[in-house]
Amino acid sequence: MVTPLLRGLFFASFALSSACGPGAQTAGSATRPKDRPNLIVVVLDDADVGITESMPRFRSLFMEQGVRFTSNLANTPLCGPARALLLTGQYAHNTKVYYNNGPEGGYTPWRAGGYDEGNIGVWLKAAGYRTGLFGKYMNDFPLGREETFVPKGWDDFRVILSDREARNNHFTLSENGVLKLQEAGSGGYQTDVLSRRMREFIRAKKGGDSRPFFAYLALSAPHVPPEPAERHRLAFPDEKAPRKPSFDEADISDKPKALRDQAEPLTPWWNREIDKTYREMRQSLLSVEEAMDALIKTLEETGELSNTYIFFTSDNGWFRGEHRIPTEKYAPYEESIRVPLFVRGPGVPAGRTVSQVVGLVDLPATLLDLAGAPGELIASSDGRSLVPLLHAKGERVPWRESILIEHFGGGAPFRVRSYSGIRSENDVYVEYASGETEYYDLIKDPYQMENTAGKLPPALLANLSQRVKGLETCAAATCRAAEGVSPAK
Repeated sequence: MVTPLLRGLFFASFALSSACGPGAQTAGSATRPKDRPNLIVVVLDDADVGITESMPRFRSLFMEQGVRFTSNLANTPLCGPARALLLTGQYAHNTKVYYNNGPEGGYTPWRAGGYDEGNIGVWLKAAGYRTGLFGKYMNDFPLGREETFVPKGWDDFRVILSDREARNNHFTLSENGVLKLQEAGSGGYQTDVLSRRMREFIRAKKGGDSRPFFAYLALSAPHVPPEPAERHRLAFPDEKAPRKPSFDEADISDKPKALRDQAEPLTPWWNREIDKTYREMRQSLLSVEEAMDALIKTLEETGELSNTYIFFTSDNGWFRGEHRIPTEKYAPYEESIRVPLFVRGPGVPAGRTVSQVVGLVDLPATLLDLAGAPGELIASSDGRSLVPLLHAKGERVPWRESILIEHFGGGAPFRVRSYSGIRSENDVYVEYASGETEYYDLIKDPYQMENTAGKLPPALLANLSQRVKGLETCAAATCRAAEGVSPAK
């Protein structure tokens, strides 16, 4: 595994090579330093694919203007590990950020692993980018440090303090080390504040800073319990959550014992709660739609839209009664592990859909590739650069066969045992610490109603298990080798 320190050495050499001339081309780079694009990543919280794609402005701003990835995976479907993935390009078994808090969760293992000094902000700043982080950095930040602490690598650090109350309507924002309490009643609704700060950061380039910029916007919406802006609280008055065939699943005898022991048939109270939460999550996404409208307008006004890539995703999905799970994430079913990913930017075909399997782990490698980073640095990621998929004009390019999903146990109120598994474009296979297994053919059984692991031919089961074993301890090149290759079709 390439450590944050070694990545820093890669970037030291990259910065030197970039200084050799405006047309310098580094090995493995996607662009020349002189014309590198701006990069924006927008991360929602608890936003599953269904609710995100139900929002019309997201469809018009992203799905119709760029590429939609239909098999994008939250490799560990939990906030803290997912955010570590997004900032480092390393699986949770490598970052050691297994949970949201505690000695193995959130900021404590992040800091211990040296990731304040080794993350995408640090690397892109060293590469000549102006960098800004707006919103959530890491769960429990800045636990164990002064609350005025600003990690290196960020030119503009407007971060919610997660070691205290941090709601949409009430939170403390560290503005480059200066703390300010924000409250919705006095104009401090979280999505609005963070949107304004990011747009101010973007406009600074028009003011004379010629560097390309990288902005990372990590919003709390539509996190449960949702807190919509007051102006949106009457929206969708009759909306109900979708009832998939797996909703309140009648027979869960094929599911792992931990789920069978806890998942009772859904009561009328749960049905009402599921619908209420769904409405409020959609309401809270209206302010995000407004923020995205304002973002596009700002990029147009500053002349930067045509040279800016925008990545729009979420840290994990959300259950709404599927398989009798009325709330939460964690479990290795599609509602939890599959998350939205929309990308628009230079050379990205409008309105295109990509079904090949990708993951949050791929985002850092992609950003580095677009920034013109050395091939060695990109290859140090556990993920892959999505650039070949972004710029394909409709043809299928060779890609991975499957990707890792993993979870390290726990998760109230419906506890899930530790598991490792693989998700391909068409199926998913999972091995639990308990020894139980699950397999679903997503073409024949898209709602994962029948676990057929016990019916697989022994040779196929052995092959799937071997692939899981190869990925659950992998790092960098060994991850890509263990994923296999799905050829172009």
